[in-house]
Amino acid sequence: MYPFEEVLAWEAEMNDSLYQERKILAAYQWMKMDLNDRRAALLQENTIDGIALDQLDQALLHVEELIMERYIIIDEKEKAVERMYQQWQHILQNMQ
Repeated sequence: MYPFEEVLAWEAEMNDSLYQERKILAAYQWMKMDLNDRRAALLQENTIDGIALDQLDQALLHVEELIMERYIIIDEKEKAVERMYQQWQHILQNMQ
């Protein structure tokens, strides 16, 4: 098993990394909301610009893919932290 100091350093790095991932996710979610607002405004116009609508739909699809990627990354990092906690808990229980 890893020395306690290394575990604490890893946990701090992982915490910082998760914070950054969540900030990126929030930015993507704001982008998605903005694109949806633009799409709704475009659809309310008297004449619909099909090219602009298609571009917005493509941008929305891309942002949704980025959001899903962030969810996966965050989930994997959270699971790694949980595994580390479980390993340390197991070690501490065995020491008693």
